[in-house]
Amino acid sequence: MQNEIQIKDKRQIANIRESGKHLTALLHLLYSKAKAGISLIELEFVAEHYITTHKLKWSFKGYEWYPANLCLSVNDCVVHGIPDDYVLKKGDLLKIDCWITYNGWITDSAITIPIWGEAANPLGYALTKATKKWLDEAIKHIWPGKAIFEYSHRVYAIITNAWFSVLWKLTGHGVGSKVHEKPYVYNTPNPEMKNIVFQPGMVLAFEPITAVTSTDFTHKPGNNRNLYCKDGDLWAQREYTILITKDWYEILSWITEDLF
Repeated sequence: MQNEIQIKDKRQIANIRESGKHLTALLHLLYSKAKAGISLIELEFVAEHYITTHKLKWSFKGYEWYPANLCLSVNDCVVHGIPDDYVLKKGDLLKIDCWITYNGWITDSAITIPIWGEAANPLGYALTKATKKWLDEAIKHIWPGKAIFEYSHRVYAIITNAWFSVLWKLTGHGVGSKVHEKPYVYNTPNPEMKNIVFQPGMVLAFEPITAVTSTDFTHKPGNNRNLYCKDGDLWAQREYTILITKDWYEILSWITEDLF
């Protein structure tokens, strides 16, 4: 698989870096709008307006027939939540996942927002804060020449030692000219990751997907897109697009500071 991984050149990285700037700005905007009383489809329109006015392109709308620009997943909905008329309320746990294409090059990032903060949903708030902390800690193990397994093992150990769970089948991935590129970046110590090393020029989306107890997902009748925690519990996500450099790494997209 190592030979199938796309190494980006300086021009491609420059475009991905610009894509990341726009994605970060958009997700800051969405964060500011994601309050109790706004519907998911209204957030979709906010994103649509940003993309249109900045003359950018969407990456996910139409990808494998997905009908929207954003994935907006609430509470036990894990990923791929299709924006609809649902109105956010106090205590909801909202996950926003978004991709932007700039000059043909893509970045991918996600954030989790506890609506009304800690007082409204203490468990969701704790899971959200912890997931970001775990990602920030695990990416310290990204070094050129080091096996991806070291990151995967570290993030899994941090999460499970804190008595939370990892969704085993959902992974990070390469990103650039396509939404999903090789390699997969597991959040579990998958032995495949021992044979793949970080190389300068790799661009990867790192995204721990955590839950209170679930390790798997399920579907609900009438909707094959939205994935839900198998135990019906809460889940959280944090995602950065990261460039592997000759010295360490560079975060190209996402809100890296605490928001709450």
